[in-house]
Amino acid sequence: MLVKKTEIAYCVYFDKGFLLKALAMHASLIRFDPEAKLWILALDEYTEKILKKLKLKGVTVVPLSEFEDKELLTVKDTRSMVEYYWTCSPSWPLYILKRNPRLKYITYLDGDLYFFSLAFEGASEIGTGSLLAVEHRFPKGQEVLARRNGRFNLAFNVFKNDKEGIECLERWRKQCLDWCYWKPEKGKMGDQGYLDEWPGRYKKLVISKNIGLDVAPWNVSQYRVSRSGDNILINNKRLICYHFHQFQILGRKAFNRVLGYTLSKNVVEYIYKPYEIEIEKQYEKIMTVDSKFEINFPVQTTKQVIKQNLAKYFGPLYWRLITVLHG
Repeated sequence: MLVKKTEIAYCVYFDKGFLLKALAMHASLIRFDPEAKLWILALDEYTEKILKKLKLKGVTVVPLSEFEDKELLTVKDTRSMVEYYWTCSPSWPLYILKRNPRLKYITYLDGDLYFFSLAFEGASEIGTGSLLAVEHRFPKGQEVLARRNGRFNLAFNVFKNDKEGIECLERWRKQCLDWCYWKPEKGKMGDQGYLDEWPGRYKKLVISKNIGLDVAPWNVSQYRVSRSGDNILINNKRLICYHFHQFQILGRKAFNRVLGYTLSKNVVEYIYKPYEIEIEKQYEKIMTVDSKFEINFPVQTTKQVIKQNLAKYFGPLYWRLITVLHG
Protein backbone atom coordinates (compact mmCIF):
# COMPACT_ATOMS: atom_id res chain seq x y z
CA MET A 1 0.00 0.00 0.00
CA LEU A 2 1.39 3.35 -1.03
CA VAL A 3 1.16 6.21 1.47
CA LYS A 4 -0.12 9.44 -0.05
CA LYS A 5 1.61 12.72 0.76
CA THR A 6 -1.72 14.35 1.65
CA GLU A 7 -2.36 11.66 4.29
CA ILE A 8 0.63 12.67 6.43
CA ALA A 9 0.76 15.65 8.80
CA TYR A 10 3.64 16.72 11.03
CA CYS A 11 3.85 17.93 14.61
CA VAL A 12 6.43 19.58 16.84
CA TYR A 13 6.55 21.34 20.21
CA PHE A 14 8.88 24.07 21.42
CA ASP A 15 9.26 27.15 23.60
CA LYS A 16 11.02 30.48 23.06
CA GLY A 17 14.42 28.86 23.51
CA PHE A 18 13.84 26.69 20.42
CA LEU A 19 11.88 29.27 18.45
CA LEU A 20 14.58 30.11 15.88
CA LYS A 21 15.46 26.46 15.31
CA ALA A 22 11.85 25.37 14.92
CA LEU A 23 11.07 28.23 12.53
CA ALA A 24 14.07 27.13 10.47
CA MET A 25 12.70 23.58 10.52
CA HIS A 26 9.29 24.80 9.30
CA ALA A 27 10.89 26.86 6.52
CA SER A 28 12.82 23.82 5.30
CA LEU A 29 9.73 21.59 5.54
CA ILE A 30 7.57 23.79 3.31
CA ARG A 31 10.43 24.60 0.95
CA PHE A 32 10.23 21.04 -0.36
CA ASP A 33 6.51 20.51 0.31
CA PRO A 34 4.53 23.79 0.15
CA GLU A 35 1.33 21.95 1.11
CA ALA A 36 2.76 20.32 4.24
CA LYS A 37 0.63 20.63 7.38
CA LEU A 38 2.44 21.26 10.67
CA TRP A 39 0.85 21.24 14.12
CA ILE A 40 2.77 23.26 16.70
CA LEU A 41 2.35 22.99 20.46
CA ALA A 42 3.42 26.38 21.82
CA LEU A 43 5.01 25.69 25.19
CA ASP A 44 4.90 29.30 26.40
CA GLU A 45 2.80 32.40 25.79
CA TYR A 46 5.54 34.28 23.96
CA THR A 47 5.93 31.50 21.40
CA GLU A 48 2.16 31.35 20.91
CA LYS A 49 2.01 35.13 20.37
CA ILE A 50 4.88 35.18 17.84
CA LEU A 51 3.51 32.23 15.89
CA LYS A 52 0.08 33.80 15.61
CA LYS A 53 1.61 37.05 14.39
CA LEU A 54 3.75 35.26 11.80
CA LYS A 55 0.77 33.34 10.38
CA LEU A 56 2.97 30.60 9.00
CA LYS A 57 1.83 28.63 5.97
CA GLY A 58 0.21 25.29 6.80
CA VAL A 59 0.58 25.73 10.56
CA THR A 60 -1.96 25.04 13.32
CA VAL A 61 -0.92 26.47 16.70
CA VAL A 62 -2.19 24.93 19.93
CA PRO A 63 -1.44 26.73 23.21
CA LEU A 64 -0.12 24.69 26.13
CA SER A 65 -3.15 25.60 28.26
CA GLU A 66 -5.47 24.03 25.67
CA PHE A 67 -3.37 20.87 25.40
CA GLU A 68 -2.65 20.06 29.05
CA ASP A 69 -4.99 17.62 30.78
CA LYS A 70 -5.44 16.49 34.38
CA GLU A 71 -2.83 13.71 34.16
CA LEU A 72 -0.13 15.98 32.73
CA LEU A 73 -0.83 18.74 35.25
CA THR A 74 -0.61 16.23 38.09
CA VAL A 75 3.04 15.40 37.30
CA LYS A 76 4.10 18.84 36.07
CA ASP A 77 5.57 20.03 39.37
CA THR A 78 7.54 16.79 39.83
CA ARG A 79 9.66 17.36 36.72
CA SER A 80 12.15 19.94 35.55
CA MET A 81 11.02 22.04 32.60
CA VAL A 82 12.84 19.85 30.06
CA GLU A 83 11.62 16.66 31.73
CA TYR A 84 8.04 17.93 31.58
CA TYR A 85 8.42 18.74 27.88
CA TRP A 86 9.65 15.17 27.33
CA THR A 87 6.68 13.89 29.33
CA CYS A 88 4.46 15.60 26.75
CA SER A 89 6.10 13.84 23.78
CA PRO A 90 3.63 10.95 23.30
CA SER A 91 0.64 13.00 24.42
CA TRP A 92 1.11 15.55 21.62
CA PRO A 93 0.71 13.28 18.54
CA LEU A 94 -2.00 11.36 20.43
CA TYR A 95 -3.86 14.63 21.05
CA ILE A 96 -3.81 15.43 17.34
CA LEU A 97 -4.92 12.00 16.14
CA LYS A 98 -7.79 11.75 18.60
CA ARG A 99 -9.13 15.15 17.62
CA ASN A 100 -8.71 14.52 13.91
CA PRO A 101 -10.06 11.01 13.24
CA ARG A 102 -9.77 11.48 9.48
CA LEU A 103 -6.03 12.11 9.71
CA LYS A 104 -4.24 8.89 8.76
CA TYR A 105 -0.67 9.60 9.88
CA ILE A 106 1.13 12.02 12.17
CA THR A 107 4.89 12.49 12.09
CA TYR A 108 6.53 13.64 15.31
CA LEU A 109 9.47 15.99 14.67
CA ASP A 110 12.13 17.46 16.94
CA GLY A 111 12.40 21.23 16.70
CA ASP A 112 16.12 21.07 15.85
CA LEU A 113 15.67 19.02 12.69
CA TYR A 114 16.29 20.70 9.33
CA PHE A 115 15.21 19.30 5.98
CA PHE A 116 17.49 19.11 2.97
CA SER A 117 14.91 17.31 0.83
CA LEU A 118 11.28 16.18 0.97
CA ALA A 119 10.16 15.03 4.45
CA PHE A 120 7.58 12.72 2.88
CA GLU A 121 10.44 10.67 1.44
CA GLY A 122 11.24 9.61 4.99
CA ALA A 123 7.70 9.43 6.37
CA SER A 124 6.39 7.27 3.51
CA GLU A 125 8.83 4.53 4.49
CA ILE A 126 6.16 3.44 6.99
CA GLY A 127 4.39 1.70 4.06
CA THR A 128 1.89 -0.83 5.43
CA GLY A 129 3.18 -0.38 8.99
CA SER A 130 1.66 1.42 11.95
CA LEU A 131 4.85 2.89 13.43
CA LEU A 132 8.14 4.19 12.06
CA ALA A 133 11.23 4.57 14.25
CA VAL A 134 14.81 5.59 13.47
CA GLU A 135 17.83 4.04 15.18
CA HIS A 136 20.67 6.14 16.55
CA ARG A 137 22.95 4.35 14.08
CA PHE A 138 26.03 4.76 16.24
CA PRO A 139 29.23 4.11 14.27
CA LYS A 140 30.82 0.69 14.37
CA GLY A 141 32.58 0.20 17.67
CA GLN A 142 30.35 2.72 19.46
CA GLU A 143 27.19 0.61 19.65
CA VAL A 144 27.66 0.48 23.42
CA LEU A 145 26.35 4.06 23.57
CA ALA A 146 22.85 2.64 22.99
CA ARG A 147 22.94 1.24 26.52
CA ARG A 148 22.60 4.76 27.91
CA ASN A 149 20.79 6.58 25.10
CA GLY A 150 18.59 3.78 23.77
CA ARG A 151 18.55 2.01 20.45
CA PHE A 152 16.25 4.61 18.86
CA ASN A 153 16.43 8.37 18.54
CA LEU A 154 13.21 10.22 19.17
CA ALA A 155 13.28 12.90 16.48
CA PHE A 156 11.40 11.60 13.42
CA ASN A 157 8.65 9.11 14.22
CA VAL A 158 5.50 8.29 12.27
CA PHE A 159 2.28 7.00 13.85
CA LYS A 160 -0.68 5.65 11.93
CA ASN A 161 -4.16 6.41 13.20
CA ASP A 162 -5.03 2.75 13.63
CA LYS A 163 -5.31 0.28 16.52
CA GLU A 164 -1.58 -0.38 16.92
CA GLY A 165 -0.51 3.23 16.38
CA ILE A 166 -2.92 4.50 19.05
CA GLU A 167 -2.10 1.60 21.39
CA CYS A 168 1.60 2.49 21.18
CA LEU A 169 1.02 6.18 21.88
CA GLU A 170 -1.29 5.46 24.82
CA ARG A 171 1.14 3.02 26.43
CA TRP A 172 4.08 5.37 25.85
CA ARG A 173 2.08 8.25 27.33
CA LYS A 174 1.37 6.26 30.49
CA GLN A 175 5.03 5.30 30.77
CA CYS A 176 6.15 8.93 30.49
CA LEU A 177 3.56 10.05 33.04
CA ASP A 178 4.89 7.41 35.45
CA TRP A 179 8.60 8.18 34.90
CA CYS A 180 10.36 10.70 32.67
CA TYR A 181 13.60 12.10 34.03
CA TRP A 182 16.93 13.25 32.64
CA LYS A 183 18.92 10.28 33.88
CA PRO A 184 19.45 6.65 32.89
CA GLU A 185 17.63 4.18 35.12
CA LYS A 186 16.94 0.51 34.45
CA GLY A 187 16.93 0.95 30.68
CA LYS A 188 14.94 4.17 30.82
CA MET A 189 16.18 7.58 29.76
CA GLY A 190 13.75 10.50 29.55
CA ASP A 191 11.03 9.82 27.00
CA GLN A 192 13.34 7.92 24.66
CA GLY A 193 14.36 4.69 26.39
CA TYR A 194 10.84 3.33 26.18
CA LEU A 195 11.20 2.91 22.42
CA ASP A 196 13.57 -0.02 22.94
CA GLU A 197 10.61 -2.30 23.68
CA TRP A 198 8.82 -1.48 20.43
CA PRO A 199 10.43 -4.16 18.20
CA GLY A 200 9.27 -6.92 20.55
CA ARG A 201 5.82 -5.46 21.20
CA TYR A 202 4.53 -4.03 17.91
CA LYS A 203 4.26 -6.25 14.84
CA LYS A 204 3.71 -3.32 12.50
CA LEU A 205 6.79 -1.37 13.54
CA VAL A 206 8.96 -0.25 10.63
CA ILE A 207 12.60 0.46 11.48
CA SER A 208 13.94 2.97 8.97
CA LYS A 209 16.65 1.78 6.60
CA ASN A 210 17.12 5.21 5.03
CA ILE A 211 20.49 6.52 6.23
CA GLY A 212 19.54 10.00 4.98
CA LEU A 213 16.89 10.25 7.71
CA ASP A 214 17.88 11.82 11.06
CA VAL A 215 21.59 12.13 10.37
CA ALA A 216 23.20 13.64 13.47
CA PRO A 217 26.54 14.56 15.08
CA TRP A 218 26.78 11.15 16.75
CA ASN A 219 26.56 9.19 13.47
CA VAL A 220 27.63 11.50 10.62
CA SER A 221 31.35 10.67 10.99
CA GLN A 222 30.81 7.20 9.50
CA TYR A 223 29.36 8.57 6.25
CA ARG A 224 30.82 10.15 3.14
CA VAL A 225 29.16 13.57 2.83
CA SER A 226 29.13 15.17 -0.61
CA ARG A 227 27.09 17.43 -2.86
CA SER A 228 25.54 16.76 -6.26
CA GLY A 229 23.68 19.72 -7.70
CA ASP A 230 21.12 20.77 -5.11
CA ASN A 231 21.33 17.48 -3.23
CA ILE A 232 23.45 16.74 -0.18
CA LEU A 233 24.41 13.07 -0.23
CA ILE A 234 25.08 10.74 2.70
CA ASN A 235 27.20 8.10 1.01
CA ASN A 236 25.09 8.00 -2.17
CA LYS A 237 21.74 8.55 -0.44
CA ARG A 238 19.99 11.91 -0.46
CA LEU A 239 20.05 13.65 2.94
CA ILE A 240 16.47 14.09 4.13
CA CYS A 241 17.03 15.77 7.46
CA TYR A 242 19.84 16.56 9.83
CA HIS A 243 19.44 16.67 13.61
CA PHE A 244 21.25 19.73 14.96
CA HIS A 245 21.80 18.21 18.39
CA GLN A 246 23.63 20.55 20.80
CA PHE A 247 23.64 23.42 18.29
CA GLN A 248 23.84 26.61 20.33
CA ILE A 249 22.79 30.07 19.15
CA LEU A 250 24.94 32.56 21.03
CA GLY A 251 23.72 35.71 19.27
CA ARG A 252 23.46 37.23 15.81
CA LYS A 253 25.59 35.04 13.53
CA ALA A 254 27.32 33.51 16.56
CA PHE A 255 27.09 29.77 17.14
CA ASN A 256 28.55 26.75 18.88
CA ARG A 257 28.02 24.04 16.29
CA VAL A 258 28.40 21.02 18.53
CA LEU A 259 30.24 19.91 21.64
CA GLY A 260 32.09 16.63 21.88
CA TYR A 261 32.01 15.60 18.22
CA THR A 262 34.34 16.16 15.28
CA LEU A 263 32.78 17.58 12.12
CA SER A 264 34.41 17.18 8.73
CA LYS A 265 34.94 20.09 6.35
CA ASN A 266 32.11 18.86 4.09
CA VAL A 267 29.69 18.49 6.99
CA VAL A 268 30.37 22.08 8.02
CA GLU A 269 30.21 23.43 4.47
CA TYR A 270 27.18 21.53 3.17
CA ILE A 271 25.11 21.08 6.33
CA TYR A 272 25.98 23.54 9.08
CA LYS A 273 26.61 26.72 7.10
CA PRO A 274 23.27 26.59 5.23
CA TYR A 275 21.54 26.04 8.58
CA GLU A 276 23.29 29.04 10.11
CA ILE A 277 22.14 31.19 7.19
CA GLU A 278 18.58 29.95 7.73
CA ILE A 279 18.74 30.73 11.45
CA GLU A 280 19.69 34.32 10.59
CA LYS A 281 16.76 34.56 8.15
CA GLN A 282 14.38 33.43 10.88
CA TYR A 283 15.89 35.93 13.28
CA GLU A 284 15.07 38.70 10.80
CA LYS A 285 11.56 37.31 10.34
CA ILE A 286 10.86 37.43 14.08
CA MET A 287 12.17 41.00 14.20
CA THR A 288 9.39 42.03 11.80
CA VAL A 289 6.79 41.18 14.46
CA ASP A 290 8.88 41.84 17.58
CA SER A 291 11.66 44.39 17.16
CA LYS A 292 12.80 43.74 20.75
CA PHE A 293 13.42 40.03 20.25
CA GLU A 294 16.71 38.88 21.73
CA ILE A 295 18.50 35.62 22.22
CA ASN A 296 18.81 35.39 25.97
CA PHE A 297 21.78 33.10 26.18
CA PRO A 298 22.11 32.19 29.88
CA VAL A 299 25.03 33.59 31.85
CA GLN A 300 27.40 30.72 32.49
CA THR A 301 29.44 30.02 35.57
CA THR A 302 33.20 29.47 35.28
CA LYS A 303 32.60 25.77 35.92
CA GLN A 304 30.14 25.56 33.00
CA VAL A 305 32.54 27.35 30.65
CA ILE A 306 35.36 24.96 31.58
CA LYS A 307 33.07 21.98 31.12
CA GLN A 308 31.98 23.18 27.66
CA ASN A 309 35.56 23.77 26.55
CA LEU A 310 36.57 20.33 27.75
CA ALA A 311 33.64 18.84 25.81
CA LYS A 312 34.57 20.83 22.71
CA TYR A 313 38.23 19.89 22.60
CA PHE A 314 38.33 16.53 24.35
CA GLY A 315 34.83 15.23 23.60
CA PRO A 316 35.87 12.84 20.80
CA LEU A 317 38.51 11.33 23.07
CA TYR A 318 35.90 10.98 25.82
CA TRP A 319 33.50 9.02 23.59
CA ARG A 320 36.29 6.69 22.45
CA LEU A 321 37.24 6.10 26.08
CA ILE A 322 33.62 5.37 27.10
CA THR A 323 33.34 2.93 24.21
CA VAL A 324 36.49 1.08 25.28
CA LEU A 325 35.49 0.96 28.96
CA HIS A 326 32.00 -0.34 28.28
CA GLY A 327 32.72 -2.42 25.19
